Amino acid sequence: MLSVSDIKQNRPVWTWLMITLFCAVFAMVYEYFSFGVYSYHMIFLFAWPLFLGALPCFLLKRDIGRLWNDGVLLTTAGSLLAGIFEIYGTASTLTIWFWAAGGLLLVMAAVFELTGKHRELHTQ
Repeated sequence: MLSVSDIKQNRPVWTWLMITLFCAVFAMVYEYFSFGVYSYHMIFLFAWPLFLGALPCFLLKRDIGRLWNDGVLLTTAGSLLAGIFEIYGTASTLTIWFWAAGGLLLVMAAVFELTGKHRELHTQ
């Protein structure tokens, strides 16, 4: 049985798991009503918050930071839009900007984490 302190300590993991669950349910419902048209971006929509959100928080036992979280959310939104456009039968260059911005934020967060700059940002 989980105690309240366990849930509070692992709050970022639980938050990412809820986002993952929402993405999985949203993708299933969206594809159910898409008349047999499928998109890999939509099928694997849950993977972004699971593998880039919940898993790192679980392994590090803490929240990773705002830049990383925003990067994960942008890549998830890019995957969502790409899936919607593919199911609709069109293409857009808009998704490229989501992928680029999300990737840039993820790289910046990783560099800050590895160099220790994130501690300086949080203390100011």
